[in-house]
Amino acid sequence: MQPVLLQTLEGHQGAIYDLALTKEGDLISVGGDGLLVRWSAADRGWATGGKALAKAAAPLFSVCATESMVLAGTGDGGVLTLEAGDQWAIKPAHPGGTYVVTPGATGGADGRWKTWPKGQEVAQVAGRIRCSISTEVGTFVGTSEGAVHHLDSGAATAAHEGAVRALVMWPGKSALASVGGDGRLRIWEIETGGRLSSVLSVDAHKGAVYRMAISPDRRWVATCSRDKSIAFWNAETLALETRIARPHWQGHVRSVNAMVWGENGALATAGDGGRILIWDFTGE
Repeated sequence: MQPVLLQTLEGHQGAIYDLALTKEGDLISVGGDGLLVRWSAADRGWATGGKALAKAAAPLFSVCATESMVLAGTGDGGVLTLEAGDQWAIKPAHPGGTYVVTPGATGGADGRWKTWPKGQEVAQVAGRIRCSISTEVGTFVGTSEGAVHHLDSGAATAAHEGAVRALVMWPGKSALASVGGDGRLRIWEIETGGRLSSVLSVDAHKGAVYRMAISPDRRWVATCSRDKSIAFWNAETLALETRIARPHWQGHVRSVNAMVWGENGALATAGDGGRILIWDFTGE
């Protein structure tokens, strides 16, 4: 079981903060240079020549893509969006920074969760909203204060020392997973009213963990970190399977901030080095 580096995509002039996939399987990247870049899907991975679709004056911290839209959150609190006539515009959303964009809502430095595109406030929590997940029992958000909030009930759970940076439903289990600034991966049972009960806590990385990605076959969960490494976890056993880190791998030389797993089995990872690395990891 050996990850293979397939490609290196270059084009950003600074750190890359988030990645997303379009309905066609194209890769979208955003970063500190304010660029939103689209990389066309290929048989394995993505075409090496990216196309810059838009540029904002402020860094772009987050991105999401759907069948009808691409949204990106800006460092000065806006949302970059494609409007009628293929014109990009920035709409104000969260003073201090928009860290989370989803097709139906946004969250940011003001601790507010708002509907998109109307901008109606749904909830407010303490701290900056850094991540979110929509589940069968409602929406959870993670904050800079290290808490996971269930917005529907108002329940809050102290989860990490440092910001909660990513939330996913663990594949094959009715459990919520979180990662954060303390380098830990935690598994939670969701109780009545959105409260969380700790099931497992693992020292996953030696630095803050920024993202999680689930493989298309749902057998693996990948995590990436400020410690420059990428870890692969067995979804069934929760055991560490493989870790990509220098000097044994030709991996990232700086913090790994973002990742997304394509349906073709290729994993894209990116970070402060400004490059996107494409990995082949099928688990076979």
